[in-house]
Amino acid sequence: MIIVITGASSGIGRAAAHALADQGHELAIVGRNPFRTNEVARETGGTAFLADFDKLSDVRQLARELIAHYPRIDGLGNNAGGVIATRGMSTNGVERTWQHNVLAPFVLTQELLPRLLESPAHVVFTSSVANRFGNVDITNPNRDGKAWLRGFPAYGAAKRADAMIARELVRREPTLKVNSFHPGGVATRFAGLDESAFAGIAARVMRTPAQGAAQLVGLLSGELDAPNGSYVDGTGRDKRLAAQALDPAECAKLWAALEKQAASLS
Repeated sequence: MIIVITGASSGIGRAAAHALADQGHELAIVGRNPFRTNEVARETGGTAFLADFDKLSDVRQLARELIAHYPRIDGLGNNAGGVIATRGMSTNGVERTWQHNVLAPFVLTQELLPRLLESPAHVVFTSSVANRFGNVDITNPNRDGKAWLRGFPAYGAAKRADAMIARELVRREPTLKVNSFHPGGVATRFAGLDESAFAGIAARVMRTPAQGAAQLVGLLSGELDAPNGSYVDGTGRDKRLAAQALDPAECAKLWAALEKQAASLS
C-alpha cells in the first residue's frame, strides 16, 4: 500500500514509518525539518516531502506534490502536531496549535480527497485523551482572551477537533475508512520532554514511540479493525470521547467553520 504519514520525522510518526516499512508498504515521509525528514526517508526506503504546517500554502503545495507523485493513496496518517507551550500566531494569522493540529490536516485531507476516494483510503487522525479537557469553540479558535497554561487547554481542544473531523468525514464520505486514536502518554519531543529536566523520568514511566505508534500502524495497515469513524484507545484504560465530539451537529458545525476558515486563507 501507499501510505502518507505527516509528522514522520520524529516521535510516533517516525516509529510508525519504520514499522510500516518493515511490512513492505511504500511511504511518503512528510516533515518540516529537512535533515530528519530525509533521514527517515532513507531509513525506510520512502520518499521525503517537506512542508511547514505554519503555512497553508505549504500544505496545499504538499497535496499537489503527493497527487503528482502517487497514482493512488491507500492511507493518510494525519499525525503532525503537538503542544505549543508559548502562544503565537502562524504565518496565516491563526493560533499555531489550531493551525498545526487541526486546520492544516483538514486542508491536506480536503486537497487529497479526490485521490483518497479512488482507493478508497484509510484516513487516521492522531487525537488524544486530552480531548476530554479542551472544549472546541468554533467562534474563537485562536482562544483570544483565554488563559494559555503552557498550551495544554489549546492542545486538548485541537485533539477533540481532530476526532470530530474524523467523525464528520465518515458522514460525508462513507466509502472512506476513518478513525482517530489516542496513542497514550508517549515520551517524545512533541511537548519538549526530550529536552526537559524530566526527560529521564518520562522515559521510564511513559510509553515508547513504538508503543504509541502501534495503533497508527495497525489502523493504516488494516491489521487493526475498528468501527468506521470511531476513536480508538489501546492503552487498556477507558478514554472515551467527550460528549461534544460525539454530537453530529457539533461535528458538522466544526467542519463548516473549518471550510470557511480555510477558504479565507491562502
